[in-house]
Amino acid sequence: MRMNERYELRKHGKVYTFFNKLLKNPYFLIAPAVIFDIWLTIFPMCFAVYMSFFKWDPISGRKKYLGLGNFRYLFQSEDFRKVFSNTIIYMIAILFVGLFLKILFGVFLNKRSVAHNIVQTVSFTPHIIASVSIAVIFMWLMDPNNGIFNMGLKALGLPTSYWYKGRDSALFSIIIVSIWSGLGAGALRIIAGLRSIPEYIYEAAKLDKSSPTKTFFRITIPLLSPTLLYMVVTTTAGAFTSFDTVKMMTNGGPDNATNLIAFYIYQQGLGFNQYGRAMAAAVMLLLISGALAVINFSVLDKRVHYQ
Repeated sequence: MRMNERYELRKHGKVYTFFNKLLKNPYFLIAPAVIFDIWLTIFPMCFAVYMSFFKWDPISGRKKYLGLGNFRYLFQSEDFRKVFSNTIIYMIAILFVGLFLKILFGVFLNKRSVAHNIVQTVSFTPHIIASVSIAVIFMWLMDPNNGIFNMGLKALGLPTSYWYKGRDSALFSIIIVSIWSGLGAGALRIIAGLRSIPEYIYEAAKLDKSSPTKTFFRITIPLLSPTLLYMVVTTTAGAFTSFDTVKMMTNGGPDNATNLIAFYIYQQGLGFNQYGRAMAAAVMLLLISGALAVINFSVLDKRVHYQ
């Protein structure tokens, strides 16, 4: 320690020395974030697991131990099986169809021009608009009587649809809204991934007289795989926690046609005052989404090409 540093410490005293060392300790600096995370994440998760074994009324405070009764009810419930199948169909649709469209738009918009930059900016707009507002807009567009979608179908001489009000078409309508709302942000992530690929790799492919199709599937897709893995994991998790669009447009109906697992948890808890069942469904959601994340990382991570 130099003389002037020793003088400064002596000048400020032991309190200054103590706090100076404390503020240089990384564990002390991250402690508030860790405590905050434990309070808002770990504690509620543990509480949900604990209460899933009870029949609990938070208003009166009474609870009755049921063991695996809540889980047994879910496995035997036809409504929950319908909810689970809806969620799987919804996840597969927004994962594969949504990912395909994001790659398509990302490749198309990956050009450095003023027009493409404007389109990129406009396409990102749905990401910053509240999902409730998007749902209201699509409710107007998909209105069976006066909606623009049905007007367009009539003009083309095609049969109209009940869209989100029809039992057979409601889930399809929710899928359309979800894919559209995430399309712009996903395309920009694809563009960012494409621009991270070194240009000299494409130049080498041109020297080898590689066709555009071969270059795309043999070079672009493999080098884009880290971005694709991130999007697969986040899209899968997002599908299992989708709530806003369902709540605004269909409220889980008609006849449970659009009821997803996140909305089912809300419905059981706040709607039917069955908080134990809601906690059990939340635990199942945690286990399923966690298992899918592990599968995604264990299977897909081996195919990811990091530069």
